[in-house]
Amino acid sequence: MTQVFDAGLTDNNLFGADSHKSGLSHTESHQVMLKLSTSIDLQELSQLFYRLLKAKINLKGLTINYPDGFLTFGNTEKSIHNKTLDQVSRHSIFATLIYSFSNVLSLRESAILSDLHRLFKFPLKNALDFQRIKQLALKDHLTSLGNRVHYQESLIRLLSHAKRASESFGLLVIDLDKFKSVNDTFGHHEGDQVLIAVATVLNQSLRNSDYAFRFGGDEFCCLLPGSDALVNSKIAERIQRLMSKNVVLAKYNISCSIGSTMYQFGDNQETLFNRADKALYAAKQNGKNCYKAA
Repeated sequence: MTQVFDAGLTDNNLFGADSHKSGLSHTESHQVMLKLSTSIDLQELSQLFYRLLKAKINLKGLTINYPDGFLTFGNTEKSIHNKTLDQVSRHSIFATLIYSFSNVLSLRESAILSDLHRLFKFPLKNALDFQRIKQLALKDHLTSLGNRVHYQESLIRLLSHAKRASESFGLLVIDLDKFKSVNDTFGHHEGDQVLIAVATVLNQSLRNSDYAFRFGGDEFCCLLPGSDALVNSKIAERIQRLMSKNVVLAKYNISCSIGSTMYQFGDNQETLFNRADKALYAAKQNGKNCYKAA
């Protein structure tokens, strides 16, 4: 996940006037902690921290690297001096911050940076933990694909963007062929292995900008931003081809039927999904391993 922000103008009144050459005063440190306690959202908190830094030292840019991605604020490309500091918890690095400057820091600025970096540790750790919890709540526990809630949230965002920017997107609705016989004949453990294999195929088939979800049972769907009818069909063909080559799926002769549609002006969640679902029904009626578009 890559997010780049421009935090805009700074507020030079975020700090008091009683700083000293060794770094932040007790009063300033207290003010910083109060500010950093106002949000647990990773983006908001990081942007606030960037503003706090800009208010006190000549900072050009900030990059926060963490296990699941990174955030970038300001302009790091034109900076010629970088200072890299880790955030450590229980002897393990949970984030690395790269501070970018156009000039070498003075001793006092270095002390202030050290203080601010130290004060940011626990708010940042809490925000990262909170983000991981949110991400887990949006995942299917078996396949690690997005769940139905994640699908709804993603679809709402795409619908909103499509209406603003007049940009379409694709939807694939996928149903496995004869999956029930695997559970009935070989048991649910083998059925779970099939579902995990399908998730692997979907991840291999989609573009980096696409999303895959498991609705439950053997129902899956994919949201394809910036797609068109031809791209929809090519991705569906890739899914079916890779399923035929997957060792686990080939073992049980598992294929899938796929219904496809594109966002049309005036669509809402129901009209879009119903159109793709009808295409899926037509594909199922036409036999296994079939693709239909509507």
